Amino acid sequence: MQLVEEVTRADGITISGDGTTHKHVNYESRNVYLNTADSHTRRFLGVHAAPNHTSEKQLDGWKKIIEDLYETYNSSPHGMEFPADKCEFARKVRGMTTDHAEDQKKLQRLVEEWKRACDREIRGEKAMLSMAPETLIPLLVDESARAVEEVGGLEAWTALSEHEQDTRNKEIMKKISAHLGEECYSALSDDEKHATDLFVRGYCCMHKELNSVKGGNTKMVTFWEAAGLTGPIKLMNRDNAAAAAFGGSSAAQSRAEEVSVGGAVKTTSLAGAIFHHKDDKKGQQDTLRIFFEASSTVGAMVRFPDTSNTRYQSHCEAAAELLVHLPLYMEFLEMVRDKKDSRRFNHMEENVYKALKDIPTLTELCVLVLYSQSISHPYMRCVRGPESGSGNHLDLGPLHDKLKAHCCRVIEKPSLLLAPDASYELGSLDGKLWERPDAFYAVQRLRSALPHLQGVLVAFFKGALETWERFTVEFAPGGTISQLTEDQRNEAWMKSTNDDNEGGLGSFRVGLRQAPSMTIHQYNARVIYKTNKTREYIKTLKPIDHQFLRERARFIDSSGLEKSQRREQHEEDNRVVGEKRKKDKAKEEKSDAKRAKLNALTVILDVSRLTMDTITVAEIDLQLDWHRQFDTGNIRKNPSAR
Repeated sequence: MQLVEEVTRADGITISGDGTTHKHVNYESRNVYLNTADSHTRRFLGVHAAPNHTSEKQLDGWKKIIEDLYETYNSSPHGMEFPADKCEFARKVRGMTTDHAEDQKKLQRLVEEWKRACDREIRGEKAMLSMAPETLIPLLVDESARAVEEVGGLEAWTALSEHEQDTRNKEIMKKISAHLGEECYSALSDDEKHATDLFVRGYCCMHKELNSVKGGNTKMVTFWEAAGLTGPIKLMNRDNAAAAAFGGSSAAQSRAEEVSVGGAVKTTSLAGAIFHHKDDKKGQQDTLRIFFEASSTVGAMVRFPDTSNTRYQSHCEAAAELLVHLPLYMEFLEMVRDKKDSRRFNHMEENVYKALKDIPTLTELCVLVLYSQSISHPYMRCVRGPESGSGNHLDLGPLHDKLKAHCCRVIEKPSLLLAPDASYELGSLDGKLWERPDAFYAVQRLRSALPHLQGVLVAFFKGALETWERFTVEFAPGGTISQLTEDQRNEAWMKSTNDDNEGGLGSFRVGLRQAPSMTIHQYNARVIYKTNKTREYIKTLKPIDHQFLRERARFIDSSGLEKSQRREQHEEDNRVVGEKRKKDKAKEEKSDAKRAKLNALTVILDVSRLTMDTITVAEIDLQLDWHRQFDTGNIRKNPSAR
């Protein structure tokens, strides 16, 4: 009831969502932002289970939630007096915020199509109400005749159940509404059409920054070979290290070296697994905190960044932590080793210990630190801190232009970050103090021992810049955002990050750990009540509304929502398994048929027959397939092998 009334009063709304899996079940979080001339209000729609994570199912989830909300509202005393159309929700959607995944981009397209279909339906319904009977009746007759013909004629129509006939009659009215709505839309001016169809695609700034680091790291990794230099030491796992230790030129050794990687990100990942393991029963996190607290250098507990889980900026922060306290981390690893009866590192500890002594690895760690201090932290201050201004994602085009220009300056003049007198005024994106000055000066101390630091830094910034160009296309000149008026920007206001949904999913997982028997419906009721300030809304209701809410709550509690969701999940699992088994069976039948054909083949073992007899390409392929059964390595599977 609360949300429907607020949507009705809003000038425009934007929506956002995100998904995750928990114990192999998909969950979706959704939020709505109600935009008026002077306010932008968040309303949480809850976390809901989904049978899969396809774009179509995500859209179905949105439709189901909105349908339930409007059904509840229209059943209430207030809704009976002032009914609301569920199509008005989609019609008022001005944009959607997601991450940059392809399924989310497809979802945005589907939501935009839904919005337009709802708009045409509402326009068509209004047109029908204003039409004269002699104009409307022929349309009804024609569409009804088509519907009867589709089911197989009048006799087949009569055989349909009353419910099926009612459903098809609604479809008839919907098609007529859509047709009339399209005619009404065509009569609008170009400006009116643009305002009606306005839909802005926004993408989370946190994901932009995350992908820029990934893009920079990819370019940094390729720098060493491209420059003909020895790169970071390979940090092999136990099995690959054993294979490589045999020496020689065995295939196993080559494969072990090929699949193994090293470098800064690998080092921070391994360090996170040791110093801050995602399983709190493992790792050295408690020992590490005790060690740092007892250290005369630090004298306080230190919490290592959580690279063992997916955390934004954790690898850059881990690089900073390792460099600032490099001697202490080396000393701590030695203490862990000598504390054991064997006086030996385990394989992971040895890898981290070697990496922290490796010059190319230290070089890459320094680059991660410089990028985070120059770009990442200032960028986050601008998009989500107190300096973010209106907080409107649509106003961030100039910031991203400034960021890309700053990357270009660093590429052209690396001394902005590497010179002995480098300062935050010129080196930082926002010209403000480094987020972690001790990390920046730790890089300065190591700079003279890192001969290729400048080359690696430039490579990283080039990769990051290329990524920023790809991930800021929504702000391109001539695009939707750049052409918005001030009023349209206000109606399509959206958050710069997807924190509300990602945080909502994280809180949901914590909630399930704390109360594993709690139903999703109960969890949502508690969180929505608090987040959406429902208490204040309830105070405005009349006694008759309170009575309706109690009756509705009992109805929902007895409707078996959880059981219905579990049944839907089971049906989806069976569908997926059935499709895969069907594919496996078809593949097996194809393989059996091929095997039978090869077994019945008259094999040509005399090469001269290939020149003396007439033989087709298909027959040559069969002969090659027969030989390939016994020699898989030397007979290539391509036309040039014939």
